Amino acid sequence: MFAVTIGREIFAQLTANGLFRGTSYGLLGAGFALILGVTGRFHFAYGLTYTLAAYFAFTLHARGTWAGPFSNGIPFIIAGIIGILASSVVGVGIERFIYRPIAKRAGATALLAIFIAALGLGIAGQSLISLLWGQQSVGFYDRGNHLTKVGWRLWKVTFENLDVIQSITSITLIIVFSLILRFTPLGRQMRATRVNPDLATIIGINSKRIYLTCFFIGTLFCAVSAFWYGLQYTVNPDMGARPVITAFVVAFLAGTASSPIRIFLTGVALALLEQWLSMFISTQWTQTAVFVVLFVYLISKSMSGTILGRQVKSIVTFQWARS
Repeated sequence: MFAVTIGREIFAQLTANGLFRGTSYGLLGAGFALILGVTGRFHFAYGLTYTLAAYFAFTLHARGTWAGPFSNGIPFIIAGIIGILASSVVGVGIERFIYRPIAKRAGATALLAIFIAALGLGIAGQSLISLLWGQQSVGFYDRGNHLTKVGWRLWKVTFENLDVIQSITSITLIIVFSLILRFTPLGRQMRATRVNPDLATIIGINSKRIYLTCFFIGTLFCAVSAFWYGLQYTVNPDMGARPVITAFVVAFLAGTASSPIRIFLTGVALALLEQWLSMFISTQWTQTAVFVVLFVYLISKSMSGTILGRQVKSIVTFQWARS
């Protein structure tokens, strides 16, 4: 009986951990799927904007402005908002000044060219971050951000106030974006561009503006997740490596044509799977197991005829090289 009780407690704790972590996974996946689904860009520099958001916020909070009332540091919430917006602008800049010119020049090989450019940009960006901020991990709590971590316990499950705040923020963003996508002219334009960008352009939709908007929103989701991660843990140059893989897996499992809520729930399910697997295998192998699940999923989908919510036969002709 004692062993059963302990097992239930561990399972409940892991489930709670998975639910909280899953909201971050879901937000990351929704942002990546938006960019990939609408623009056709394999945006593997997603991890770079994730890292930059945390460092922008940390720098403003720890060092402040050059002069004025915030010379000793900006309040962490304000610093977080500025960092998130700054990272989103970087995402827009990547599309406007890097991906778009490459897609225009590369033509039919744009998919591969952008993929290589994104990988190179991510690696170069991580090296630049290490050069500017150093390779050591830093934390918001080293700077006195006046947000106290409060531990709560509910039915033998422990969690912190930051877990709850981060989850509420992620859920709110997904709900708001779902409403925008469904009921606003901008959302209808995004959906039209995703389905058929050429036809959308013919009927007067500015697809280039839609691409930039998608990069802004997708990067914003990524940046919000990074900010809360930085608050809960630490900020370091390679912190964006795992999130971009997680976002990629979530987007593929859910399908880029799926609704934001479905993608979000897929992220939650993925996090729960990781946590539950840790009861049987080492935590360093849980992500490998997730890739096995992705592999099996893709095999089954290819046999049934659909991947990413699209017919397999259309993958070859799908317009990844959109310009």
